[in-house]
Amino acid sequence: MPFHNPMRLAAEAAMLDNLAQGRYDFGVGKGVRPGEFEKFGLDFDDRVAMTEEATEIVLKAWTQEHMSYEGQYWQFPELRLRPSVYQKPHPPLHSAASRAVSVAQIASRGWPVAMHFTPTDVVADCARQYHETIANAVEPVGTGPYRPRFSLCRETFVAETPERARAEGALALQGFWYLSSLASPPLPTAYSDARFKQLTTRVWGGTTYDELDVLGGMLIGTPEQVAEKVDHLKAIGVDTLLLVANFGHLAHEQVCRSLELFAGAVMS
Repeated sequence: MPFHNPMRLAAEAAMLDNLAQGRYDFGVGKGVRPGEFEKFGLDFDDRVAMTEEATEIVLKAWTQEHMSYEGQYWQFPELRLRPSVYQKPHPPLHSAASRAVSVAQIASRGWPVAMHFTPTDVVADCARQYHETIANAVEPVGTGPYRPRFSLCRETFVAETPERARAEGALALQGFWYLSSLASPPLPTAYSDARFKQLTTRVWGGTTYDELDVLGGMLIGTPEQVAEKVDHLKAIGVDTLLLVANFGHLAHEQVCRSLELFAGAVMS
């Protein structure tokens, strides 16, 4: 959110909502890479306040016939948004979070929350707090597309044998973190514990593939292994999985086969 003019963002989202005829959800993220903020000339420490202000502007633009705004980061004279949003009162909002305090704030609004690079034990604590906050809400929570949801994003790869899942998954995940570090191709062609730890330092504190697997940082394994992991996530309160299925070195055929195995084990 801090990288965008919020009024332009509100207008582009409204157009998408009309094009999608209401099949549009709006995701809110604060940003996670200090270097990106520096390149935009922004203070990384301002990201939370900027996101709150930008979100407030977007919601006002969607729900008010006329609006103006005087904030710390953005100021707008009186204006009106055209076209208005298709969904009423506005597209459902989803917000990303990585800490329990952020999850609680999102839950207090009744919004769906999404987590990604977070150990499963932390996810469990956040899910419990999210559902407790929703259950104790003074205002009634939404239904349908506006219903509260606890989403978790995980890099996912399924193969027929543990050995193949480990070999292909580890190399692909290393490639994912290589590209996530904004390094230029080509990707590394062999897995290395030392390289993996280096690439995961900023987000995971530096782990090997096997250490990250213990933390629950991905869904990689045989159909039976992945189904067991998914069952555990359901048990701790995760009701929506967002799969990153195409990452790193994985070829199209590998991705398709992985999704077939996943569907057969988890969705049948």
